[in-house]
This record gives sequence, C-alpha cells and structure tokens, in this order.
Amino acid sequence: MKPLTKQKIQSPQLPKPLSAGSIERLEDHGECAALELSNCDFSEQTAQDMLFEQVRFRRGVFTRSQLPRLRLLDVRMESADLSGASWEKARFRRVEFSGCRFLGTQLLEVQMEDVLFRDCNLEGSVLVSATLKTARFENCNLKGVSFEQAGSAGTVFRRCDLSEANFQGAKLDGADFRGSSISGMRAGAKELHGIVIDSTQAVQIVSLLGIIVGDDEPEML
Repeated sequence: MKPLTKQKIQSPQLPKPLSAGSIERLEDHGECAALELSNCDFSEQTAQDMLFEQVRFRRGVFTRSQLPRLRLLDVRMESADLSGASWEKARFRRVEFSGCRFLGTQLLEVQMEDVLFRDCNLEGSVLVSATLKTARFENCNLKGVSFEQAGSAGTVFRRCDLSEANFQGAKLDGADFRGSSISGMRAGAKELHGIVIDSTQAVQIVSLLGIIVGDDEPEML
C-alpha cells in the first residue's frame, strides 16, 4: 500500500502589486497578463485560445461564455460566476478558485495542474475526460458532478458534498475522500481501488459495491 502523503498545491505566482485594468471583449488568440480585473462581465462571449497569465479576478462574470482551449496560468479567481459556461479543452496551471459558482459548467477534457477550488459551488458541472494533476477541492458543493473517464488520481476532496457525483470510468488511485459526503456516489470496484477514505465512509463504500452487511445469522426454522 502506498503511504498517505499530503498533497502540495503550488499557489499562483502573482506580482505585487498588480495593475488595475479592464477588458470589455475577449478575442480569439487574445492575451491578458499581469492585471487585476474587478467586476468584469464576459457573459455569453465567445473566443478561442484566450490566455490569462498572472491575473487576479474579483467578482468576474463568465456565465454562458464559450471559451474553447482557454488557458489560465498563475490566476486567482474570487467570487466569479461561471454558471453555464463551456470551456472545452481548457488548461489551468497554478490556479485558485475561491467562492466561485460553476453551476452546470462544461469543462470537458480540461487539464488541471496545481489547481485549488475552495468554497465553490460546482453542482451539475461536467468534467468528463478531465485530467486533474495535483488538484484539490475544499468545502465545495460537487453534487451530481460528472467526473466520468477523468484522470483524478491523487485528487483531494476535503469537506465536499459528492452526493450523486459520477466517477464511472475515472482513475482514482490515491484520491482522498476523507471528510466528504459520498452518499449516492456512482463508482464501481475498479474506480474505487486505491482510494483513501475514513472509517465513517466505509459503510457507504460497501453499499456502492452492492454488498449487504448483516450482523446476525438468521435463525433456522
């Protein structure tokens, strides 16, 4: 058995201070670097291959935006709303999401490295075929999130609600679920192999595997 190790997430590398800026429209192959953006509204905008590098967002709005192959490098998002957005094949590296909304957000085939979600609501989001390398979710609502076929080995889920989350076909070896609610989580023996749980979750895991636990042998008539 592999020893339990504490996952270390690299924080975004942001210069101090950041210059305040503003952007109204996103453009294909556009770049935005070394800025602090407050109250920006990119709702329903469409752009391909957009790059944000060393950017801090405060209360940004990305609802229903379509940003395929978006790249976030050394980015911190605070209280942003990404509900209904479609960011297919996006790439995140050293990114922190804090207090953000991802209701029904489509993150198909997204690649994440050193990414932290803290106090975020991702209910109903889709991370099918995502690659999560050094990722951590803290105190997040992950109800009904689809992680189907995702590479989530080593991902940490701490104090999260994973009710009805779908991990079918996902790679979860070493994923840490301790302290999270996993009621109704969809996963089989293959996906659950090698995961880390606490003692209170053991009965739920047994139930996921379709095993019935009985303490007393029935009396013979």
